[in-house]
Amino acid sequence: GVGRAAMQVTELNDVKVYNLSAGKSLPQFLEEARKNNKSLRYNEDFRRRIDIIQDFEFNVTCGRVRVSPDGTYLAATGVYPPEVRIFDTRELGLKCSRGLHCEVVDFMFLSDDYRKLVYLLEDRTVEFHAQSGFHHRLRVPKAGRSMAYDAETCTLLVGGSSNEVVRLDLEVGTFVSPIPMKELEEVHQVAVNPKLPVMSCAGDKGIVESYDLRDTTQRLRSLQVCNPDTTDGGGHVTCCAYSPNGMHLAAGTSSGLVRVFDVRSSKPLAARDHMNGFAIRSLSFHIRGPESTDLLVGSADSKSVKIWEATTGKIAATVESPNTINSLTFFPNSGMFFTANDTTRIGVYFVPALGLAPPWCSFLDSMTEELEETSKKVVFDDYQFVATDELEQLGATELVGTKYLQPYMHGYFMDNRLHGKLKAAMDPFRFEEYRKERIRQKIDAKRTMRTRVKTNSKAVVNNTLHRELQVAAEEGDLEGASKKRKAAADRAKRLLAEDRFKNLFEDPDFAIEDKAQREASASAPLAEALSKKSKKGSRG
Repeated sequence: GVGRAAMQVTELNDVKVYNLSAGKSLPQFLEEARKNNKSLRYNEDFRRRIDIIQDFEFNVTCGRVRVSPDGTYLAATGVYPPEVRIFDTRELGLKCSRGLHCEVVDFMFLSDDYRKLVYLLEDRTVEFHAQSGFHHRLRVPKAGRSMAYDAETCTLLVGGSSNEVVRLDLEVGTFVSPIPMKELEEVHQVAVNPKLPVMSCAGDKGIVESYDLRDTTQRLRSLQVCNPDTTDGGGHVTCCAYSPNGMHLAAGTSSGLVRVFDVRSSKPLAARDHMNGFAIRSLSFHIRGPESTDLLVGSADSKSVKIWEATTGKIAATVESPNTINSLTFFPNSGMFFTANDTTRIGVYFVPALGLAPPWCSFLDSMTEELEETSKKVVFDDYQFVATDELEQLGATELVGTKYLQPYMHGYFMDNRLHGKLKAAMDPFRFEEYRKERIRQKIDAKRTMRTRVKTNSKAVVNNTLHRELQVAAEEGDLEGASKKRKAAADRAKRLLAEDRFKNLFEDPDFAIEDKAQREASASAPLAEALSKKSKKGSRG
């Protein structure tokens, strides 16, 4: 079953990204059901799960994902054990799985479908597969890191940990003389222009070297992408890619900076910094659809994917991944892309803003449209409701009709930050009062229960009695208090709470005199009589 609860949705700048690989996989559901001895028939999460492609996962991790040129097959490599899995999009499931003797560094389709594939393995082996499976295996002189294929000359190019690019003529079946690099000491990625006979190599020293495949003895040009000596936007060029029309080149650096160049100029058209310091691992150009002219760039580091406009650098979508990302692959002319991660499931994402769903899963369009309709209601989480009279008190009636006020019922919604600024302007001493109150609360919190005296209800008269009753009430709540103290506390609480005794602390007529005042008032008549008697004796 397909349900809404299974789709994890993130939104940035009103662009929704649907994570179609979130949640548990089928083996995890089965293992959990076996442990709990419960049927999956009544498991709501299991019934609402979304499996775009069945078994689209590996035992441990996935290293690479590729889409066949005809868009019918998906191929992915992973471990453990090292294997390649080929999926048929028409059946939405696994077509076949082939074991390999070593982990895959890079691979690619040599034909329109799955019948011709080539793999670059960690042990310097280049392995060719046909429709039936393994076909041929050979070794290259140095450890390889990237492959590219020139369809015009049937030449396979392998770059790696040396200053040469190895060439294999697949039509004749022989090695061709390698292409020596002029400045690069190692090659991180090889890219072939889809429209021109040009090969570009990204490597160390912050440069990209380009060669004409018709005459590789002379270098076409050396493009300085970044300064290798600086940490800010410098370092190695880790990857590069050409646009489908062959007129743009994107290059990513080890510091997380991506720059897009027109092949006729050395000045970058646009740049995007991932702002996290991780090296760019994968680059790819993308077009929203067959009728669209918008050119987008997808760049991935180990923790995030950013999709942005190639000519302006404006961000179109972004994805943060809790797992390490190894590569990024777009499904052509659609809003879907895949990420190979250091986790069991292959990441599948759908962004309606980037294009329609692929033909083999067109039901995603109707699902997302339904979700859009049901979630059309706007929730003003970061807004403050302001009535019309309150708006006049704030002096903000001039904002009516502007974007800062959203009409709602008998008032308006106003941004919380703007509301706070207007309140602060109307009452500039409010923060000072708030600060004093916070200080007083902290001081009260540090006092012990025995000595703390509440000051929220002040007594006009009989302050001493009021304070004694409050202390007695608090002492009864202490742990380990005796029965006598608890009884005294109950009496004090009743005396403080009852309205009958309210005048005792408010009316001056109920003021209680202390001992010194009582003795003074009692001795006043006697002292007056003695003073009169002494005056009469002095006259006689």
